[in-house]
Amino acid sequence: MSKTLIEFQDHHQDFLVWTVDEEGFVTESRPYQTDVWGGCKVTNLTSLKSGDLVEYSRNGRAGCVRHPVRSVLQLIPIEISVRQDWNGYVTSTVHGKRVSCTYDYEYPVKRLAEKLFPERPSNIERLECVPTGRLHSKWRITPEGA
Repeated sequence: MSKTLIEFQDHHQDFLVWTVDEEGFVTESRPYQTDVWGGCKVTNLTSLKSGDLVEYSRNGRAGCVRHPVRSVLQLIPIEISVRQDWNGYVTSTVHGKRVSCTYDYEYPVKRLAEKLFPERPSNIERLECVPTGRLHSKWRITPEGA
């Protein structure tokens, strides 16, 4: 199992994204409150999905975060394709997110990386691909820490 990003729905709380290690411990909370949530163990990580509430334990006490989860994403490299549309370039859809651009084929890939892995630098690499039909290119997005 790899590191996981848990993105919360925005209800004006001080944290929107948690980074959780392989054992379920919160290692980072962004944009704030790493000092508050760091070290908590997410107890329902394996079954966690969009709309669920995060259950955790800390110092032997159980609790539940009252802000629903927006998405759960593994920090692993993702391969995507860029297709040429009648209106420009569009990426494949990943976890309900995709990006298009009318003038550049690399911009939507960079923007998709920002949407998938908020506030986390990512390495973007163009893969070998023979353009056929509307397929323009293939790419690999590798988030930092993957």
